[in-house]
Amino acid sequence: MKVLSVICARSGSKGLRNKCIAKIMDKMVVEYSIQYSLSLGDNVKTVVSTDITELISYCKSNKIEYIIRAPELCTDGSKIEDTLVDAIEKKGKDCEYCSLIYGNIPTRYPEIFHNALLYLEENKDYDAVISMQSVGKFHPDWMFDYNETIVPKRVETHFRRQALSPKMIHDGHTLIFRIEEFYKKCKGLITYNNEYKYSIFGNKIKPLITDNIIVDIDSEKDLEIAKKIMEKFQNKDI
Repeated sequence: MKVLSVICARSGSKGLRNKCIAKIMDKMVVEYSIQYSLSLGDNVKTVVSTDITELISYCKSNKIEYIIRAPELCTDGSKIEDTLVDAIEKKGKDCEYCSLIYGNIPTRYPEIFHNALLYLEENKDYDAVISMQSVGKFHPDWMFDYNETIVPKRVETHFRRQALSPKMIHDGHTLIFRIEEFYKKCKGLITYNNEYKYSIFGNKIKPLITDNIIVDIDSEKDLEIAKKIMEKFQNKDI
């Protein structure tokens, strides 16, 4: 098996309670991630890492491999890399790559995964590929520190959007990385500079720029947006 695809879904969400098992068109949100992962091909091994009772029952009924995630991996302070190490040790020792799939993102595009995997296959000097999108109107140069009493003072820039320094952000869709070095870093066998974001996944990471519609559900508003988008997906309007 080449890729271990780990679908992460835990119950302890503060933004939107039980967001992974909320329903969109009679399916749990996480079902879309599961079906997406299962569609990626014979070289992809899907496993669901969860502490959600309803999801465990779903996996049992549909013969989907799962891991009952330990409580210490389900807290607000838990690191996603620890959950991935747990999955690799239990289900992915024969895999070369690991793909992280969040259970609260129902909008899925197989071509992004395949393009990411192909890039790693063809570029052995890269350790990981992460999907990114350009930042538009929510640019940091236009943001203020949160304050419900008064708008904080900020130096006027007069920047038009086109004049702003281009930024990109991880859209949550795809993160695929080589297992061997990641695992050694997590186990303390390889030193690395953890000052840098995503450095646990590699020293050289390819940003895969996309403009697909990605809805990362973390609030009631996100869920309502996702419902409308998924309806359009079903009607093939997108």
